Amino acid sequence: MEKVTIEIIPESIQLIKMTDEEYFSSKYEDYISNSRLGLINPDNDGSTEKYLSGIKSKYSESFELGSAVHAKVLQPDFYEISDIRKPGGKLGLFAEEVLKCRKNSLSIADSIEEASKKADYYNGSLTSKRLRTAIQKSLSFYLKRNKILDKEGIETLYLSDSMNYKYEQCMQGLLSNSKVLDTLYPKGLLQKAEFYNEYAILANIKVIIDDSVTVLKVKAKLDNFTIDHEAQVATLNDLKTTGKPVSFFMGNQIEVKDEEGRVVEKKWIDGSFQHYNYYRQMGMYLWLMSCYLKSIGINYTLKANMVVVETVPNFQTKIYPVSKKYINQGLDEFKKLITLVAKWVKEQSIE
Repeated sequence: MEKVTIEIIPESIQLIKMTDEEYFSSKYEDYISNSRLGLINPDNDGSTEKYLSGIKSKYSESFELGSAVHAKVLQPDFYEISDIRKPGGKLGLFAEEVLKCRKNSLSIADSIEEASKKADYYNGSLTSKRLRTAIQKSLSFYLKRNKILDKEGIETLYLSDSMNYKYEQCMQGLLSNSKVLDTLYPKGLLQKAEFYNEYAILANIKVIIDDSVTVLKVKAKLDNFTIDHEAQVATLNDLKTTGKPVSFFMGNQIEVKDEEGRVVEKKWIDGSFQHYNYYRQMGMYLWLMSCYLKSIGINYTLKANMVVVETVPNFQTKIYPVSKKYINQGLDEFKKLITLVAKWVKEQSIE
């Protein structure tokens, strides 16, 4: 049976404040993220081919809502929500993409074609009738948006009416929850704890399979982590939005009853935490965070939390501590998948 060891190269570790745009840009495309690792996971129908193809993100208003909540909770000084409402769904994205193309000096026809592709708005089937309808529904937004001058250092986000309502409710739920605020921005007893929002950790790791060594680059984008020097605790916090009641997020054990109401079975139902392999994300991120802290001489107790807000009524929020069991499960899965990548890299070098 092969022996596999994963070691970080301490001098390679970097902690960099970074936007999502930069993190996912070509500048760091040779770094392996948790999301990309999922593409090679055979338990989730992954494969080498999918891993090589990379992440193919699809637009959704839910993703847009989550991004807006993240931006205003974690980086409020760098984002603002416009009071100009855009059309819902892909049409709103289409209108924004047309505007970007026009500002880049593309012709109207080329802008429409390019925006249709990027927004996946009737891509390849944008008939004259559909285009007329799109113009009628988005012209007001387009004209108002065209007059707005971008502010230096500030990114303005545009939401549809329905998404803006959900955004406001989510923000109210988060910002009125003192436990959430104390978790993300802990006060400490005599001095405030340190907090870091939207930082990326970059590092090189050695994957040692028996006597064979493969060096890989990995990256992680941490929503928030805190360092409490008084308590000697470092905590990783990940903010998630969910379209289901928040109580479903971590999964639940339900009782199955017979016709007479007697419990005949207890059945576990996975939540988003299990379904989306968030345990792997938290295990990988916590490990990288601890390696960074050790590299600067900090060896504190480690904790991890999921800070969850539901995007459906009643827009409740909840903090779920991530157990050691799930962290270990995540690390085991990370080790398994990074080993698959290392083996593939080794095979390519042999060929």
